[in-house]
Amino acid sequence: MASLEDLGEVIYTDVLIIGGGIGGLVTAVKAKEQPVDVLIVDEATVGWSGKAPKGGGILWLLTPEDDLDKFAEHHVRKIGDYLNDQELLYSHASETYAAVEQLADWGVKAVRDGEGRLDTTRHYLTAECSLTGVDLDMLLPLRAKARKMGTKILNKIKVIELIKQGERVIGAVGFDIIDGRFYIFKAKATVLANGSCCYKVMRMWSSACGDGIAAAYRAGAEMRNAEFGNFYDVMRKDTSSAVPRGHRFLVNSSGENISERYIPEEESGDICIAIVLGVEKEINEGRGPIYLDLEKMSEFEKEYLSKRSGWHRPHFDNFYGRSYSKGLKYGPPPSTRPEIALTFHGELSPIKVDHEMKTSLAGLWAIGDTSYMGSAWAGAVPAPPGRIRGSGLMNATLSALRGSPSAALFASETSYPEVNYSEVKRLNGEIFAPMRHDKGISPNDAIYAIQEAVCPIKYNMRRSKVRLEEALSRIEEIKQRLPLLSAKDGHGLGKCHEAKNMALCAEMTFRSALMRTESRGWHFMEDYPERDDRNWLKWIIIKQEAGNMALSTEPVPIDKYKFKP
Repeated sequence: MASLEDLGEVIYTDVLIIGGGIGGLVTAVKAKEQPVDVLIVDEATVGWSGKAPKGGGILWLLTPEDDLDKFAEHHVRKIGDYLNDQELLYSHASETYAAVEQLADWGVKAVRDGEGRLDTTRHYLTAECSLTGVDLDMLLPLRAKARKMGTKILNKIKVIELIKQGERVIGAVGFDIIDGRFYIFKAKATVLANGSCCYKVMRMWSSACGDGIAAAYRAGAEMRNAEFGNFYDVMRKDTSSAVPRGHRFLVNSSGENISERYIPEEESGDICIAIVLGVEKEINEGRGPIYLDLEKMSEFEKEYLSKRSGWHRPHFDNFYGRSYSKGLKYGPPPSTRPEIALTFHGELSPIKVDHEMKTSLAGLWAIGDTSYMGSAWAGAVPAPPGRIRGSGLMNATLSALRGSPSAALFASETSYPEVNYSEVKRLNGEIFAPMRHDKGISPNDAIYAIQEAVCPIKYNMRRSKVRLEEALSRIEEIKQRLPLLSAKDGHGLGKCHEAKNMALCAEMTFRSALMRTESRGWHFMEDYPERDDRNWLKWIIIKQEAGNMALSTEPVPIDKYKFKP
């Protein structure tokens, strides 16, 4: 009689965590406070993966001196455009300070003042909150803590599909990208912590390709707010580096300050859609290229960074110090007005979750950048920075602390379900199909074609019905060719699945954008340039039905919320 062991290596665990970044590690540590088995699986290396080691080590938070009501109102009115889940927004904001202290208790090096308190500074863009810092080695003490508590770790395993029993997720399947071994994970509770979809374009802090998002969708989980997966940022062309805060110091070829022209005086938060559209307008009307006025930016930076001058972060200082030195040695001559480009990040994070990070499927949780938009706490913005720098690390931490007790409790109260052999055999055949194509389409070519459909501002920022349909048509053409993808090894096989997942994520964004006939937050429609609160105080929900992408709406329960339009 055939068994699962005939197909590959079978591993049992109470809680399966897919993704070994900050969210996955916090989930593991918190879950191990209950007597459950925990396994983290990552396609890279647990403790060195995800956004945390690649960003600036900044977290937003509310200090005891900050006003919770003022922050919540500001976020709803100025950033989230009333698509926030205001109850979750309040809960998250009230838990931020304690979350940083929890990380510190687990060994993460948080910056302190002379009296031993968290050293914080007010957010530089009047977002009614504060910022604090941690060092870039933050994952290593979390990894050590998780291992000490008994967490098991598997590296270099790419999880492709979730497996189900009825409407309950009971584990996942994937393969070792080094030796190609097939893995079947039988789990009582499964937590997706493997990031957003960034389409492999501007990998400032992540190269996630929507693997968890796509797997959850194919398993039947609901998605929410997919139309807001279109984050762009400012990049210096001479160094190919992103420039946080740079959007406020832009000039055109005539030396005119275009930041003042396009950013409303009352605008708050990080880079806004107005300046992205403004840069495109200046170039289209012959006033490009656009430059970064470093002299004016430096004046601002001196004042802003002076408030953080006491932050002691050795790994941060070493990394960025070496990067700066190498830039001077090998890069172009320094310029006071380098040319900029607008770079596309994507940052799609639409898995719908409740306040315990449960998805619409039993046995499945989604945290961090898999569900930033899907949780709806931030409203009409893409995944981190979501108009507040520091929201990536903080959201991953908060959602992990919130979801892990629920997942661990569920696992402790249930038994291992039976896994359908025929279903796993089918998934095995589909996963390794590209290895059987001697001559086929290169996954790199497919990924490039997807990037050409999602990156242009005319498709994903300055939207219209005609252009969205054109972009969607391009994605549909790519999807028709995906069955012909070919791979020669585990790395190529991984890219094949990344291409499939990116195409699916792009389709979610474009179909949701077509449905929302208004402009709100990071969704701008030339056909419908105004916000329509009468008809569109709604979340757009996506779910797979009979193999098709079905869209519906869910009213935002604005009547029970504190802040109303």
